[in-house]
Amino acid sequence: MKIHILGISGTFMTGVAILAKQLGHKVTGSDRNIYEPMKSVLSKAKIKVFNNYNPNVLDDKLDLVIVGNVMSRGMPIIEKLLKSNLEFTSGPQWLKENILVNKKVIAVSGTHGKTTTSSMIAWILEFAKLKPSYIIGGLPKNFTTPAKLEQSEYFVLEADEYDTAFFDKRSKFIHYKPDILVINNIEFDHADIFDNINSIINSFHDLVKLIPNTGNIIYDYEDNNIHNLLKHGSWSKLIPLTLKKRKNIKWNLVKKKNKYLLNGKEIKMDLIGIHNYKNASLAIIAATILKIPISKSIDAIANFSGVKRRMEKASTINLENKKIEIYDDFAHHPTEIKFSIESLKGKFPEKKLLSICEIRSNSMIRGTHKDELYKALNSSDINLVIASKKVNWKFANNNKIFMIDSLEKIKDYIKKNLNNFDLILIMSNVDTKEIVKYIKR
Repeated sequence: MKIHILGISGTFMTGVAILAKQLGHKVTGSDRNIYEPMKSVLSKAKIKVFNNYNPNVLDDKLDLVIVGNVMSRGMPIIEKLLKSNLEFTSGPQWLKENILVNKKVIAVSGTHGKTTTSSMIAWILEFAKLKPSYIIGGLPKNFTTPAKLEQSEYFVLEADEYDTAFFDKRSKFIHYKPDILVINNIEFDHADIFDNINSIINSFHDLVKLIPNTGNIIYDYEDNNIHNLLKHGSWSKLIPLTLKKRKNIKWNLVKKKNKYLLNGKEIKMDLIGIHNYKNASLAIIAATILKIPISKSIDAIANFSGVKRRMEKASTINLENKKIEIYDDFAHHPTEIKFSIESLKGKFPEKKLLSICEIRSNSMIRGTHKDELYKALNSSDINLVIASKKVNWKFANNNKIFMIDSLEKIKDYIKKNLNNFDLILIMSNVDTKEIVKYIKR
């Protein structure tokens, strides 16, 4: 079958492309902005990608078009697709019908931590020689590809609450029907498709209604929005994780003398921050349902290398004979930004941190999280906020937060303020190579 994917360089759609090719299909795709690391992933997989969305690609006697949620009515290629007799579907629908229907699905949901937690679960299963299939919205360093199809019964994936396609506005995760569902957290995000937190909770409830009574829901007991979700009803086994050592809850994650203990057993790993120890704990709990011993899972986590662009050390540079380490993180929601800053400050308490935050997500551009972002950035010693002309809001004056409207202004700022920081953290949900270039200039 000849399949063409629209919006192929998105992390999820790249995974769909790889899985489709593994099934033996001939796969091509189109996209407008192709960022790393997915650009290299697609190249390595020898999947041809056409720049921009030229409607003429639909003339190539295609059997199926898979439409990403970046596509919308009015785009010439979509208008041509709708006029044609070509069969089309969404990525989540294709995944469900062609792969998930025959698998035991372990899905990770939540506003934050999906990529890291799903990567951890996939790695624990791989470490335990269970050979899982998976599709992950990033590039786990323990694997060579963001998606892989194996013969085993297990399939690990992120259960994203974002919409499916222009013709299916339900959350992606509605298509997955997981046997094991992890709910990491629930916060308001994606203001372009959700009106408020209640509409997000309602969407999660639609997912919960699809899990069989033989299924399991693993969740953060300390998250009030998850409690509000479960008040709507649940029909599966509930497995809470607490961070407050509650006697009536089986799974406890506590910190003692700078060590993180899950039910008394220390979790050791290279990742930093309490949020990542919580991610690891949820992954370990999921693995116990699959009869993997806790000791085996803890060993796997100790050998977990993280995910590309999730608090990754990007480079070390010399600026006027001063050595500066640059860290790169995908954080683009105030909670993620707060965790990232606090994690790095915790690791290097003696160093002054310059945080560079790029406003790129729809919710951030709209100013939905403006007040929360202001509070999150104040955890850093000094901040640069890159806001394009699409952003029509500003912060109140603050000697720690400075807004700029172009990458060109990074160079001048760094030159004038070099003595005010020792460490740089870049936070954006798109490729940050250009930002790094302007830092080095």
